[in-house]
Amino acid sequence: MKKEHVTTKQSNINLHNKKQFSQVLDYGLKHGGVHLTASKGHGKTRLLFSMAKQLRRLSNCRVLIFDGSETWLYAFDRIPTVSISERDITLSSEVNTTEDLEKYQLENWNLIKLALKTEKDLLFRLKSRKPSKRGFAVRTIINFLDTLQRAQRATTAKNEAKNYIAYFIEEAQDCFNSRSTTRLEAEEFLTVFNEARNQREAFFTASQRLNDFSKTIRTKQAYCIGRINPEDKTSFLRRLEKQYRLNFSELSLRNWFFEGKPFNSPFWKQHRKPIIINKQLKQKFLESMKPQAQQQQKPKGKLQQFLETLNFLFVPSTKRYILKGKNKPLPKDWLEKYDTEEQENLEEDLTAISEEWF
Repeated sequence: MKKEHVTTKQSNINLHNKKQFSQVLDYGLKHGGVHLTASKGHGKTRLLFSMAKQLRRLSNCRVLIFDGSETWLYAFDRIPTVSISERDITLSSEVNTTEDLEKYQLENWNLIKLALKTEKDLLFRLKSRKPSKRGFAVRTIINFLDTLQRAQRATTAKNEAKNYIAYFIEEAQDCFNSRSTTRLEAEEFLTVFNEARNQREAFFTASQRLNDFSKTIRTKQAYCIGRINPEDKTSFLRRLEKQYRLNFSELSLRNWFFEGKPFNSPFWKQHRKPIIINKQLKQKFLESMKPQAQQQQKPKGKLQQFLETLNFLFVPSTKRYILKGKNKPLPKDWLEKYDTEEQENLEEDLTAISEEWF
């Protein structure tokens, strides 16, 4: 009897955690996102894994993941992965002032757009260790997709985007810190972030300390809080502790606090590994360029053919010439002939050729 009671109690706890986890996802998807903050080793990445896996099951939700730690590459489920290396992000050649020194360009932008066009969900592996380059790559892709979402709203009956887009940014402080979001190049992204809910876009981010991540961004998200080291507690976190009579430093592993309610994150089990698709993308891109190259090879016009015939006829090294549309052997004394005969004879030959072509 006691064993059955324990089993029933555990089942109720699991049901509560599952329900609370679903509420967190639903809230983040419809209100612009959720920010996870907890000390190292508490389970932030595993919780993001579970969130991304759950959202990928939705037919009307697209999942895009940005990761520079390579944790997702080795521990997440099978998902198409695009690697963005250090040399793929270069300084723009159009640098006019000192304010433009940190403006970059994506060398493989065509491949990235092809991946976004052909794949529903994607993992972007950011191999650069420079926060400025990581931030640029994330901003460029998100701004591009936001443009598509806005264009789609103009074509639907209810003026709403057809699908949701969920962005997952691991170690968000390495892409967006307080310094990076105060520069001019981030102003477009901040507009996108502020209006994300209206475009059916949501940001799921994570950082170890709140102060490391840009305050401009994180204050517009709902907080999902795990175990926090005492020295990392802000005045806001201390007020929450006092309000709900808890201590964030004493939370057990996988225990989280969201919107006044505690819950446990699901257990994570990997299902196959992500696969890098850079080579496949290059092959698709080259194949898509072949029809365009064939279309560019237009048939030669009569004037162009006539000019090429003249060039072929009067080149000394030529052994054959074209006259009246037929190939004829070149006389041995052809050069002397045109040197000694009168100009009228040469004009007659040219007239005969022009009449044949035109």
